[in-house]
Amino acid sequence: MTKDIKYLRVVSVLVLAAVLAACSDVDVSEEVLRDDEVEQGEATEASFRKLVEDYRTAYVARGAHAKAHACLRAYFDVLTDIRSDYRYGVFAEPGRRYKTWVRFSNGHYDLNTSQDYENDARGMALKLMEITGQPLEQSDANNVTQDFLMANAPVFFVRNMPDYNFFVANPENLNAFFFPDRNPFNWRIRELFAGKRLLSPPPASILDPVYYSITPYKLGPRNIKFAARPCQQRGSTAPVAEEHGGADFLREQLQEELGETAACYIFQVQEQRTDKGGMSLDDATREWSEQDAPFVPLATITIPQQDFSATEQAQFCENLSFAPWHALPEHRPLGQLNRLRRHAYPASSGYRHEQNQADVPDALAYWELGITN
Repeated sequence: MTKDIKYLRVVSVLVLAAVLAACSDVDVSEEVLRDDEVEQGEATEASFRKLVEDYRTAYVARGAHAKAHACLRAYFDVLTDIRSDYRYGVFAEPGRRYKTWVRFSNGHYDLNTSQDYENDARGMALKLMEITGQPLEQSDANNVTQDFLMANAPVFFVRNMPDYNFFVANPENLNAFFFPDRNPFNWRIRELFAGKRLLSPPPASILDPVYYSITPYKLGPRNIKFAARPCQQRGSTAPVAEEHGGADFLREQLQEELGETAACYIFQVQEQRTDKGGMSLDDATREWSEQDAPFVPLATITIPQQDFSATEQAQFCENLSFAPWHALPEHRPLGQLNRLRRHAYPASSGYRHEQNQADVPDALAYWELGITN
């Protein structure tokens, strides 16, 4: 009986802490800047450079999503019947086609331990080319691009700027991040469950998951999140056990699939509704309810049948740079984590290109070399 009472007390404390955490953020339609934005940004730049340096091998990799499965030639086609109130930025012209690079990756920052059979985040990044307009930032000196970055879950396990900087400065000490002390009110319970959703067992194919933006963005005057969903229900969605998958089985599986057929995704958005609650611009641990804000399709992503096994294409993929701020103003990133990413991504990209003595390649020129079957 005494044990039951103690157990109920612990559960009650955890529930109360979760409820208080859920109520800690107010849903707003406009960003509210922090008083310490400059300091937090400087801390992010320093921590990301240190992270990249600490886990370097002979080759300096990205600070996040270090292991690429492939960079693939693709097409991004705006729907011909796209709603008129969503026609902004790259979606302004119904039916327009964009040449696109798609990068699939594992989320871990350490190439030495990023094995495909391990629990990890999986990423899908898009780089649309031949864009009309002036971007907020640009890495490719020869081309304007619009990048869309996504992962295999709608939530992240970090809530705000200080928490992000704590995690990046101590990436191996997850226990200290989720349980910083003995006070249950300081435990990051919602973050723990969000992390379990994101750091999941590997899929049967890297083409299987739905990929989500996690953080919000502008679409003209609206605040939205976006996602890429397979056009059709694919094969088994059950995760692959370690004994059935090698260190690079996702890349090998992708090579086999795209050697036989094309792949397809629907690019869709959901719009923030502050009248429903729970749709924070800042707290990435909170999922926007699809019941309150259903996804609306805006475009298709077609990955043609192709062979991506060439060594030079793998090197091109390593030197290519993706970032959420490679974006038109109509698609401006929103929220605390995206504002930190404006510091983190250039710090990581600039450092690794300098250390590797490599330039950011001309993405469009390489794309136009053609698709090999």
